[in-house]
Amino acid sequence: MDLVKLCLSPLCSCMQSPVVRQDMSHVFSTKEKLDDLKNAMEQLLAKRNDIQRDLDDSQHNGKLLSDELQLWLRNVGEKDDKVEQLLDEYGKGNCVAGSCSLNCFSRYKISIDAIKLKEEINQLTTKQPEIKFTDMPQPKPVPESRNIVGKKISSNLDIARSYLADERVGIIGIWGMGGVGKTTLLKKIRHSLSGDANMGFKHVLFIEASKDIQMEELRKQIAKSLQLEPSAGKEDIFNVLNISNFVLLLDNIWEEVDLIDLGIINPYWDDDDDSTNQYKHKVVFTTRSENVCTKMGAGKKIIKVECLEEDEAWALFKHNVNLDVIESNEKFKEIAWQVMKKCGGLPLALKVVGKAMSNKKTVQNWEVVLNSDTEVVQGAQESLLPILKFSYDNLSRNIQQCFLCASTLRGSSKDDVLECWMGLGLIGDFINLQKAYGKAADIFQNLEESCLLYFSDEGEVHLHDVIYEMAMWIVSDCGRIKDKWIVKKYYWQAKITTEDPENWRSANRVIIHGRFKLLPILSHQCSDLLYLMIQFNSCFKNIPEGFFRQMPNLTYLNLQITRIEELPKDIKCLVNLQYLNISCTEISSLPKELVYLKNLQYLICRHLKGLGKVEEDLMSRLQKLKVINIFPSGWVDLEQLKKLKKHVKAIGMRVVSKEVLQQLSCLPTAWLCLYNLDIISLSFDTLSCKNNGYLQSLQIESCPQLEQIVMNGRETHLNNLTILNVEKLWNIIWTDLSPPKIFHVLKKLFIYECNLDNLAWVMHLPCLSYLFIADCAKIETLFYIEEREIQQQEVSEHLSTFPALKHLFITELPKLVSISNFALDFPRLSWLRVFQCLNLKKLPFKSGINNNQRILIDCKREWWESLAWDDATIPSHLWPRF
Repeated sequence: MDLVKLCLSPLCSCMQSPVVRQDMSHVFSTKEKLDDLKNAMEQLLAKRNDIQRDLDDSQHNGKLLSDELQLWLRNVGEKDDKVEQLLDEYGKGNCVAGSCSLNCFSRYKISIDAIKLKEEINQLTTKQPEIKFTDMPQPKPVPESRNIVGKKISSNLDIARSYLADERVGIIGIWGMGGVGKTTLLKKIRHSLSGDANMGFKHVLFIEASKDIQMEELRKQIAKSLQLEPSAGKEDIFNVLNISNFVLLLDNIWEEVDLIDLGIINPYWDDDDDSTNQYKHKVVFTTRSENVCTKMGAGKKIIKVECLEEDEAWALFKHNVNLDVIESNEKFKEIAWQVMKKCGGLPLALKVVGKAMSNKKTVQNWEVVLNSDTEVVQGAQESLLPILKFSYDNLSRNIQQCFLCASTLRGSSKDDVLECWMGLGLIGDFINLQKAYGKAADIFQNLEESCLLYFSDEGEVHLHDVIYEMAMWIVSDCGRIKDKWIVKKYYWQAKITTEDPENWRSANRVIIHGRFKLLPILSHQCSDLLYLMIQFNSCFKNIPEGFFRQMPNLTYLNLQITRIEELPKDIKCLVNLQYLNISCTEISSLPKELVYLKNLQYLICRHLKGLGKVEEDLMSRLQKLKVINIFPSGWVDLEQLKKLKKHVKAIGMRVVSKEVLQQLSCLPTAWLCLYNLDIISLSFDTLSCKNNGYLQSLQIESCPQLEQIVMNGRETHLNNLTILNVEKLWNIIWTDLSPPKIFHVLKKLFIYECNLDNLAWVMHLPCLSYLFIADCAKIETLFYIEEREIQQQEVSEHLSTFPALKHLFITELPKLVSISNFALDFPRLSWLRVFQCLNLKKLPFKSGINNNQRILIDCKREWWESLAWDDATIPSHLWPRF
């Protein structure tokens, strides 16, 4: 007993020491310290959110934050990340409760870190800086000088225009290696033909081809440029171009193209033939192959685009790097010159590498490029890829993955690319779609500034062919692993060969576009396959039974815009699936087997005809669902909605009762169809949760009692608005905000079968590009405003009408007498369709229509010939198609 006392006595004394007791508290009170840390962080985030709301105020647009406030916001973000890391570390196995797993040292370290981090957070909380702004400096315009553009391209432009002026020349070929500037030259030719210098061409058609493009796709592009129906064939194109002066600028062909099969009229001329034609028909094309120029009949009218000389290459390189850095000393300038030389005078390499190096501020960073073994060898495409990869290496790991993913979705909309990024987990966690779109916008901007992506006027994502080749080279482990990503295009109901599915055995991604009828029967496991995309196929109707059993690890499945009629029962085998898209298919019901997909986070089922009510408890049993889109025909009942409220971050569906509408107003509703609701008035601010909502599409359909819509609340993110068969709707009331504020991003507006008699509120919507109005019996004047407002508008320069409108379709308006009671600006209008508006006798165009503007008028000949004109010059800018 004395021995026990002798041993315990020093221990008890030690335990009484304040230092030891404090250290022991670090071990046994770790959770309490982490709770204190979380509370402190929440208080700091609340302060940051308050500041962010002030910063989001539109009055601060175009201003920069003060340096102090930027630093504070950055520090808050860093502290938030550190807190998450610490909580994650505590949640791991070495810190779980229980005597067997107790790790005293780990708990002690976490407690110490939590105390230190809490002190830093408290300091940030108490030292909140004042919100200050500075005006954003206006960027200096960069003149498109010969030093930057290059003397060669100016010379080539002069040669091309001389060929276009020569009546004996019909075909002009431009060739050179990828990235050398062929497309740039072709765009400069197009630009040179605008305005008064158009050389008499009524149509200047710029059409983008590619390595695998088919005649049908080229015809669609030409039809679109001529504002014909997408289904227009070569005869339709022929009928328009046969009686017109035109030049077809055909970019990036890889083999001979049958121009006659495109509907292009007799572009071939014999140099020795002095005869002339009533109309000028010209074709200019670019290609990487001189042999293609010969096959296309360009004869001697061929322009070879060469790489830049050193002085021009240096000017272009300097235009894309940080001049302050490379001119800081002679050593730096010398290294930059050597890096420029490695690009071999190739403009694309100079631009991409220059952008990649623009944020490198040390000699060591630059020497990495200089000491590499890669350089561009003129004419050798393979030598270009490693040096272009420096731009890819300069991205963060996550943005690299976003770029590689986007490279396989060329021609897709930004929304489709974002959806793919979300499905692959590349956007990370997000509170609502608005935050996800914000993250995506930053990524798109980063990639665009790196010259890796660019965007069309319609917001489609594109990238240079050589950049695409680089992306495919990177995913093949720089050419070492074949068929890691399989990207295939099939045309004209082609059959997938037996060799193709064999390559799927080791593939990570399989992406198939085009027309084929049957998928292969897989006789082997595709255990590495994580991503499968089959879309844009009007022939594909059936997925063979057992197909999904062979891909147990699939996480992403996209089958949209196909004609499949049902999902096979073995869909339940995809237990790791996180993303499923079956939009715009023939599927009319969701199979009960979906309940086995316990990891499913994204269920995208847009525009499934006849979908109706989703099976009882299907959605609520999928506990990980983040995004559900069964808009506009699918819906779930009230009880399921209540269960979804706990975890869903975006939902789209049909609303069939006021009770469901009320429940949805508490959810982050993104796509909404109000169908056959018994309501007289509708308040806009009830349609989506104010804090979590991101309403993108709204369809109001067949609501027989609805008389008015009250536009109130705050500005929306609505892109598409459809009002269909609401016959008693006669009034739209504006309360808090003006129409351009509440609909600041609205792009498409469809109005059918309602009693609205004035749509003047749409005239100043800044993004509205598509307006369709049909079967509204009471409308006499579409856009009517009072005299005082007209005078106010004439004084105000910034109130231009329809700043973004491209397509205006009006049909079946029996009482319509005028489109507007005053002359309107339509600065971007390209297509006006008028049908069944027999009392309309005037068009509201101002006399000063832009000389470059040609507006297609789709109408009946009798109606066109009955029109009266206040200005006889206006019809020359209009192109009637009967």
